[in-house]
Amino acid sequence: MKEERSFIGSMFKWMFILFNLFMLALVYMTQTSTDESNMLVSIGGGMGIAMLAGMWMMGAIVLGGFTYFTRAKN
Repeated sequence: MKEERSFIGSMFKWMFILFNLFMLALVYMTQTSTDESNMLVSIGGGMGIAMLAGMWMMGAIVLGGFTYFTRAKN
């Protein structure tokens, strides 16, 4: 019989999933909204995407750790 997550474990799992979907949407919207005609705009857009990627990694590590440690034990 498979054990189920607690309420807190389910909450962290859904926060992890929703955070990743939200960050994916943010990176996609940022990438498609940059105007390539101006070099400074392209550089700024690249820096913005790099900062979003860094925030995505930090958030995924923290929420992934909480999700892992609140999983159901067999």
